[in-house]
Amino acid sequence: MTTALIYDPIFLEHLTPPKHPERPQRLEMAIKVLEALDWLQRDGLVQIPPREATEDELAAVHDRAYIRQIKEVAEEVAREAQQGGRKTRFFATDTYISAQSYAAAIKAAGAPLTAIDAIMSGEVDNAYCLVRPPGHHALPDEAMGFCLFNNVAVAAQYALDRHGLERVMIIDYDVHHGNGTQDIFYTDPRVLYFSVHQAPFYPGTGHSDERGEGAGLGTTINVPLPATVGYEVYEPVFRQVMAHAADRFDPQLILVSAGFDAHWNDPLGQMNLSTAGFAQLTKIIIDLAQTLCNGRLVMVQEGGYNLDVMGSAVATCINLLLGDDAAVDSLGAGPDAEKEFHLNAEVLVAELRRIHKLTGYRLRNAPKPDIERLRREMKGPQA
Repeated sequence: MTTALIYDPIFLEHLTPPKHPERPQRLEMAIKVLEALDWLQRDGLVQIPPREATEDELAAVHDRAYIRQIKEVAEEVAREAQQGGRKTRFFATDTYISAQSYAAAIKAAGAPLTAIDAIMSGEVDNAYCLVRPPGHHALPDEAMGFCLFNNVAVAAQYALDRHGLERVMIIDYDVHHGNGTQDIFYTDPRVLYFSVHQAPFYPGTGHSDERGEGAGLGTTINVPLPATVGYEVYEPVFRQVMAHAADRFDPQLILVSAGFDAHWNDPLGQMNLSTAGFAQLTKIIIDLAQTLCNGRLVMVQEGGYNLDVMGSAVATCINLLLGDDAAVDSLGAGPDAEKEFHLNAEVLVAELRRIHKLTGYRLRNAPKPDIERLRREMKGPQA
C-alpha cells in the first residue's frame, strides 16, 4: 500500500489569537509524533507538497466575490502587521484571518486535489491531507467555525469536473456537523454526504430528516447523536447504515472529513470515542474503499483540539492507510467510559435504515448465509 502525506509548513502560518482552539500547534504535534515514530521515512509513505487551488477550482463551490474578499482581508492584515499592528483580524463566527491565511487556505483546498491527481494517476493508493484552516463549515459565501474554504467540497467537485467521476462519497466523523458540505451538495445526486455528529451542538444543523432536495433527495444522511455516546453506538451506525448506504451508492472515490474532536479528551466535544475507536471506524472506511472503489480514499483534516489526540490520531490514520491495523494510543479509554449515554443502538439503526430506505438492504459483497447451519441452530441440540 502506498500512501501520500500532503502537508506544507504554510499551514502553520495561518494565525489565530492566543488560546484559540484552532491553532498551528495542532499540526505541529502531528508532525512531531510522525517524526518521533520515524514514520516520515517509512516505506510506502510518499510526501507530496500541495499545490494551490486556483480561483476557478474554488469558484466551483464558492462565490468569486467571497474568494477575493478573503484574499483582500489577508493583504490588509499583512499591511497592518508590517506597521506594528494586529496580526489577526476577526472575520466571521470564531474565524480569523492573518497575513498568510489566504496562502494557507488555497493550499489547504489544493491538498486534496493534489491527492486525487496522485491517486487517479496510480502514483499512490490513498492519501492523508494534514491541512488547516479546516473546511467543512465553510458555506459558498460565508466563513464560519474556523473554516475559510470548504476543502472537501472543493475536492469532491474537482473529482467530478476534472476526472469525470460520477459518484463521490464524503464521510464526516467530526464531532460537529459539516453544514457547509451539506449545503453545497444538498441538491446534487452525484455526491453522497454522510455525517455522524453530536447534537444538539454547533452549528445546529444535521437533523436526520435533512435528506437532500430535488435530484439530491436521499444523498444526504445525517446521524445526530447525544453527548457522551461512544464506540458501541458509532460502530453499528457505521456498519449497518453508512456501509450499506455506501454500497448502494457505489462511489468511485471516498473523501473523509477527519475530525478527532469526538475523542473523550477533546476540549470542545463531549463524546466518548478513544483513538482506538477512531481507528476501528477508519478501518471500516478503508475496507469500504477497497471493496467499492479500488481503495481510492482521501482523508482531509478537520477538527480535533487536544494536541496529544491530534498527534496520535493522525499517526494512527496514516498507519491504517499504509495497511497496518494498530492504533497509536497513549490515552486509552476515557475515565467516564462507564458513564456513557446508553442509547439503544439497535433501535437507532433500525430507524435510520427506515428513514433512508435501507430496510432489507443487504451488502452485495456480504457472505451468503449458511442456510443448513441456520436450520440446525434453530432446531437446537438433538437428543
